[in-house]
Amino acid sequence: MSMFDNDSYNDGVNAGKRIAIGCMVASLTVLAILLLTFSANKKPKRNNINQSTLATVSATDVKKHEAKAEYVPDEEKRTSDELSFWNMYDKNEEEKTVISADKTEKSDLRKKKEELLNELKKEAESENEAKIDTKNKFNLKTADEEPEYVAVNKALSANELNDDNFYKDDDGRLYYQVNGRTTSHFGIDVSKNNGDIDWKKVREDGVEFAMLKIGSRGYSTGKIILDENFQKNCDGCSANGIDVGAYFFSQAVTKEEALEEANYCVAALGGRKIAYPVVFDTEAVANDSYRTENVSASTLTECAVTFCDVIRAYGYIPMVAGTKEQLVRRLDLNRLYSYGFWLFDTGELSDYPYRYAMRQYSNEGSVSGINGNVSYDICFISYAER
Repeated sequence: MSMFDNDSYNDGVNAGKRIAIGCMVASLTVLAILLLTFSANKKPKRNNINQSTLATVSATDVKKHEAKAEYVPDEEKRTSDELSFWNMYDKNEEEKTVISADKTEKSDLRKKKEELLNELKKEAESENEAKIDTKNKFNLKTADEEPEYVAVNKALSANELNDDNFYKDDDGRLYYQVNGRTTSHFGIDVSKNNGDIDWKKVREDGVEFAMLKIGSRGYSTGKIILDENFQKNCDGCSANGIDVGAYFFSQAVTKEEALEEANYCVAALGGRKIAYPVVFDTEAVANDSYRTENVSASTLTECAVTFCDVIRAYGYIPMVAGTKEQLVRRLDLNRLYSYGFWLFDTGELSDYPYRYAMRQYSNEGSVSGINGNVSYDICFISYAER
């Protein structure tokens, strides 16, 4: 009799088949997963774009976009330099920023240049206008200073000298003529700074009159000082037929000081008769502070009036001297016209619009008998004939 019956055998065979089939299914499943994974890794990544959105973009829009778009490298294909922090921004944008800044800077420079040119143009127009309008404006400054034009005061006595009547000789000496006849006089002004003078040679060289410095008041100390060559120069002029005038460099800040200065001049003259005026010389001191620097025009005019009245009382001809700016800005000319003016204004012609009797027109003259430069003067009044 057999150990197994038929039912037991069939059950064993069926169990083996089931195991074999399960192994095959598991193997196929693993293989399928591997194939899917391999296949997925080989496929390119697609942008996660909603398909419905793509459907709304027309073919025309795509073409326009492609025509305008610039090349943008794929992030996965960028180099390490392109992926760095400093290169993450568009280089074109950096260039645009630099160009924009450069344009802004050039624009600012152009504006500044235009503004400067406009200012220079206005200044030139102003100067040209002032030069043309000589009846209403004149330059206060000297030839070596920046011009400053001011209005002419029509209330003051006008300068009636005709520029066409001036002429210079071969030595650069200035004269004035009327109807072909010379009516002016040639003179010089000197002090101890001109040293010892041979007045005989001076007269032979055509000098008609000399304005001699009597003295001065120190512009810082206030002390009165006599010019040490005054008496000797007076004697030299008198001995050689040269008419004499005198001047005092004033730094009076009160009427009392002006009175002191006038009396000092009278005492220095010692009764000597002179043909030309005794002058109150008021000037600014260049490159330094000085006593009269902050004195008002009213006070300085009072000083000039006091000085001139004393000089006139002693029988001498009084006069006031100064530059254009000093006379106009520091004095009341209306109160001083009866005394006459000695103008300090270098150059062949002067645009000073007010009446004056004498003018110092050069500081670089040359005269026989005097070493170095000497100041030239022209006088329009024949004082010696009075």
